[in-house]
Amino acid sequence: MFRKDSSMVDKVKAAEKSFLHGLEVFEIIFVVLVVLSVIGIGITDFSPARSYWYWFAMAPIFACACLILEWMRFSSEGKSWLSILRNQLLTWFGLLVAVQLVFMLLRAGRLTFESTGLVILLLLALTTFIVGISLGYQLCLLGAFLGLTLLVVAYLEQYVWVVLAVALLVVAAALLVLKYWRRP
Repeated sequence: MFRKDSSMVDKVKAAEKSFLHGLEVFEIIFVVLVVLSVIGIGITDFSPARSYWYWFAMAPIFACACLILEWMRFSSEGKSWLSILRNQLLTWFGLLVAVQLVFMLLRAGRLTFESTGLVILLLLALTTFIVGISLGYQLCLLGAFLGLTLLVVAYLEQYVWVVLAVALLVVAAALLVLKYWRRP
């Protein structure tokens, strides 16, 4: 009986390894960012007052992901690690400064909690799109997805869950296409 359990565990591990082996690091990071974005959109829809903290926390996560992606892309081209680090840190530091300015407007009573979360989502969408211009179209698409979702949340709140379901289906389809496209 122990042998059957052991072989079952080995099969599960082999399936996980073969699935992840078919994905590049870029795609894994992209999928993680999409999933985190979808979670944030759900939070923005469910609890706008808390969403601004979520999106504030996402800025460093997006920054680290983009730093890893750029380092992977340009390390083979002989580009200096310090220049990569400087460009990414300045870009994402600019986002954090803008977010702090939004928080100042919130504390001054110029913005509500609901609008603060949406403005931070807009800033994150724009920064992701701009970083995507140099890193790859996938991040541009993610930035555009965040921006379009912002419009849906702002104007068509009852359809947010439809957008989330479509986003998850797109991610699942993309993973399947990537998995089978790379087969020899």
